[in-house]
Amino acid sequence: MQLIYETLRSLGLTSKYQGYQQLAEATKIVLENDNFMLNVTKNIYPEVAFRLKVTSQSVERNIRTAIEVCWRQSGPEGFSKIAGCKITRIPTNAEFIDMFAFYIKTHS
Repeated sequence: MQLIYETLRSLGLTSKYQGYQQLAEATKIVLENDNFMLNVTKNIYPEVAFRLKVTSQSVERNIRTAIEVCWRQSGPEGFSKIAGCKITRIPTNAEFIDMFAFYIKTHS
């Protein structure tokens, strides 16, 4: 989990955002089971919500906000570093979770 938190912070996201912990937990879930990426709405959000005792809707919203904060702080350059290719637009929640989990898996 340390690498997850360090990488989120390198993108400009801090623990003052609820999405910080929720995005970290979503990443952990994907690392535990790649198949969860097949349907983020039905697999990842409910599992994060269950683990953190919040609603699935708040997980989706908070992760989206966290990604927007990262985009404002680090821009396309920071996201491109994580993605391993040039990123020119803000990714969706599913796209970000997928590329972030892959980055963590390959750098741990």
